[in-house]
Amino acid sequence: MTATNRKKTLLLGAISNYGALFLSIIVGLISVPLGLNYFGPIRYGVWCVIMSILAYLRISDFGVGLSTLTLMAQAHNPASQRVILRNSIGLLSGISFVFIVLILFTSRLFPGWVGILGKVPLGVQGEAERATLAIGILVLLQLPTTIFAAAFSGLQQVYWNRVYRALGVIATLGALVATVLVSGNLVTLAVFTGLGGLLVGIVTGLHLFLVHPYVRPRITEKVADAPSMGILFTSGIRFLTLQIAVLIIMNTDNLVISHYLGAEKVTPYAVTFKFFWMALVMVNAVTGVLWPMYGKASGQGDWDWIQRTYNSCVSMLIIGGGLVWIVGIIFSQAIINLWAGSVAYGGLVTAFALGGYVFISSFGGSNHSLINGLNPTNIVVVFGLIEAVLNLVISLLLVKPLGIGGVALGTFIASLAVNTWFPPLYIRCRTQKKVNLELKPILIHSLIVMTCVIFALFMVLYLSAWLRFVLGIVISLVYLALSWRVMPDNLQNLIKKGIFNLQVVRALFSDKGETT
Repeated sequence: MTATNRKKTLLLGAISNYGALFLSIIVGLISVPLGLNYFGPIRYGVWCVIMSILAYLRISDFGVGLSTLTLMAQAHNPASQRVILRNSIGLLSGISFVFIVLILFTSRLFPGWVGILGKVPLGVQGEAERATLAIGILVLLQLPTTIFAAAFSGLQQVYWNRVYRALGVIATLGALVATVLVSGNLVTLAVFTGLGGLLVGIVTGLHLFLVHPYVRPRITEKVADAPSMGILFTSGIRFLTLQIAVLIIMNTDNLVISHYLGAEKVTPYAVTFKFFWMALVMVNAVTGVLWPMYGKASGQGDWDWIQRTYNSCVSMLIIGGGLVWIVGIIFSQAIINLWAGSVAYGGLVTAFALGGYVFISSFGGSNHSLINGLNPTNIVVVFGLIEAVLNLVISLLLVKPLGIGGVALGTFIASLAVNTWFPPLYIRCRTQKKVNLELKPILIHSLIVMTCVIFALFMVLYLSAWLRFVLGIVISLVYLALSWRVMPDNLQNLIKKGIFNLQVVRALFSDKGETT
């Protein structure tokens, strides 16, 4: 990939990524209060739990979609890409059929299966059961179409992936609005949501084959060096296991809370988590663009570019993650109360823990993006599962004494225990020391973040709302000033010239690595 193509790919990917994320935030700002006010805390909490169950169902692709993305990025000719795409669609179609049959069979054989949703009130159980079945079947029908968005990313057109992700978000909001307009219930919302996602998937496929006719699968085509279904599946299993680990971290919290504290307690945790999650995806947005670029560069042996890009991203993203942690502790209660009402705030312990999770994840985002581009090995899977198990165990231990704050602490502590050291060490070993993390600025910045976090906690606990507001702005500005002081000189120069300026992108990501 030439320097010009890299710059174009990065710019278009970053613009589309941030555009899709801004849209997601806007949709979240509308959908959370709309859904909470329409369904009430109990039904809305049940819907959040259904979405958590659904997240597990989405990984029934066995990681084939993510494997397809990486393998298509590394493929050197269109024929190989066609075979990869054909095999992937075939695998997902078969998986979809099998899982639909299993769901229908299981729902008949075990009529009390709705208990997996936790402590759902009797008056809502039937509605929750029908809604879960409806959206589950529709999501499985959508499964083969998810490969098309992955193919766009593998072809270095991440921006189209993000465009259709944005359309999916709009479809979700449309489903909620339509449900409210027709005075529907959770079943109505499930059907509208599932149909909207299926439609977006079909349109994505039509677009892919229209603009890239050379990747249209040919039934009988064979290519000697193209990955077989077995390779796709084996590589996919690694991604699947990592997805499961992420899902345990991201979605099991709602299930633990529902089972131990009741469905109504899911709402404040889910809304507070969504607040911090929206901030995290904004901070880590560029990592999704870099994933296929890392895959392409590693296939070409361009380790110098990977080294520069990797360290630049780590240095920039942790600044954003630290700011989210500090601002989240001080201002999240006021923002969430204004956004969704006081019933939706999860408390100071939850805000502290989820803010810390965002900070660790802002560091881990750059690491995991590069690891995915290299195609993860079994040891990555092992440590992903270790983090997931730690998260679940700590959450179960702390949920009774600390409530939802204990569940949030489980997420933070597990990430802290694994993601602060393993990913950069793995990258160093996997690349045979060609890519190394510049550790000193990371450690200095972490010390700054922790100092500001301690001050932020003191302010929330002991100062009035007015003083907290004023000093919160001051401490945020002080944090940014100190972060600037410890930032590497080359990044300071780039930011001075404007981070979104084409010359900045050229300096940061060009093959020569010059600073203009």
